[in-house]
Amino acid sequence: MNVTNYDPRKVSVVVDGRIVTGFADSSMITIARSEDIVSTSVGTQGDVVYSESANRSGTLTMSLQSTSASLVWLKNIAKSRKEISVVITDASQTPAEVTNASRCRITRIPDNKKEKTAGSVDVTIFAPEIID
Repeated sequence: MNVTNYDPRKVSVVVDGRIVTGFADSSMITIARSEDIVSTSVGTQGDVVYSESANRSGTLTMSLQSTSASLVWLKNIAKSRKEISVVITDASQTPAEVTNASRCRITRIPDNKKEKTAGSVDVTIFAPEIID
């Protein structure tokens, strides 16, 4: 029997050398590839062809509390249209799981939400190549 632990306090997201803080209660970050890494084609006689995709791009979506200290800083990066690097580390696994992306851009200025209670805001980053 294998028993493992996950501790979100051991997950860090570093954007442009700065640790992001103030994540929402639902999710920290979602890493999504732009397309499948392989596509398949099955011929009329059952022959199969695997086509490998060279596309390593994707989106990194961070969910932050609307009061996060990182939110203003990330909005300013988006407004300046600056390229950034992103490093996501999950040290609750052995060995630690590390995902890197460089030459990234925040694709739109995060929404400015004012709600009845403090909510969450998503920050979406496009990564030309996700390395994990």
